[in-house]
Amino acid sequence: MEKIVLDTAIKFGAGRYRQGTGILEVCGEEVARFGKRPFIVAGRRAFDAVKDRLLPSFEKAGLCWTVEIYDGQCSYEAAEEIAKKCAAAGCDEVVGVGGGKIMDFAKAVAEYAHLGTVNIPTSISTCAPFTCMSVMYTPEGGKKDCWRYEHELDAVLVDMQVIADCPIRYNAAGILDAMAKRIEIQNGKPVMTLDDNKFDLFSAFRMAQYTYEVLEQYGPQAIEDNRRHKVTKALEDVTFINVAVTGVIANITKSFSQSAIAHSMYDGVRTHFTKEAAKALHGEIVAVGLFAQLHYNRLGAERDALKEFMRGMEMPLTLGELGVEATEQNLKTIEDYLIDSPYVAPGEESLALLHEAVRQMA
Repeated sequence: MEKIVLDTAIKFGAGRYRQGTGILEVCGEEVARFGKRPFIVAGRRAFDAVKDRLLPSFEKAGLCWTVEIYDGQCSYEAAEEIAKKCAAAGCDEVVGVGGGKIMDFAKAVAEYAHLGTVNIPTSISTCAPFTCMSVMYTPEGGKKDCWRYEHELDAVLVDMQVIADCPIRYNAAGILDAMAKRIEIQNGKPVMTLDDNKFDLFSAFRMAQYTYEVLEQYGPQAIEDNRRHKVTKALEDVTFINVAVTGVIANITKSFSQSAIAHSMYDGVRTHFTKEAAKALHGEIVAVGLFAQLHYNRLGAERDALKEFMRGMEMPLTLGELGVEATEQNLKTIEDYLIDSPYVAPGEESLALLHEAVRQMA
């Protein structure tokens, strides 16, 4: 497990956030606020999907850009290598274009290059575009640790037509990843009060309660609108919740304690079942982990309702559906990984509860 070192300052996210239709057409003028020679780090499919609208805006703004297509892991080694290319090209701002992993990778490249970051997400699968940290992996794809930054991003720019055209699987996963915050902040606690929690964590919890309610009510409609490639109020609302509001929640807690057993289960799966679950999305793995988290919180009565909600968005519901066979040995591997996390209290009662919780994912 990583050693957690937290900066005492709270960073809220990005200096500028723009969301709406036609945003790609103004990205050039937004990036020009921070530099004239952007270094674009992008996923191949994501860049192909936006370049015809994005690059003319860069040209109009008088920018001289360099493009780096990257399909690998968000690792320290790769980020340092790509940052050297950025420096060699004389670039003065990093622009990320893609999904959650590229969002994190762009921030890591910028950190090595000592530059700012503008993120342009092509899905709402995670709040990574907005958070002041990156989830880092080994070059092979196993979870390594989290790189927390001592500064905010420069900007996050979200084009709603891009989100509407994204496969629903990614946006559905983002809805569950955002909903997870309320359940995970409660880690081991069926009830949260201000008297029993630090002000920042409790503030994040109350925000997470709000986001959970909005996503529970409007998430299914947003996915149906997404299925029809329609930009609607429901999809716009869910996008803002998934990216900006959930990002603020994560940043208020310094990306610690807003995630617990469900996200630790994700880390364990990425570490020990890297190949088996390679096709599963971040939010899909976290969502299955929520069944364990609810049981550990002594809120198992919520399990069936959550499962029905997920089923309505065609999400995986078990470890097996993620690609990890729920054998006793595999369950023990995940349980042992969770025991070593900071989210499982010592003691016979807690460990017995965790043992039961892990089996809720089978």
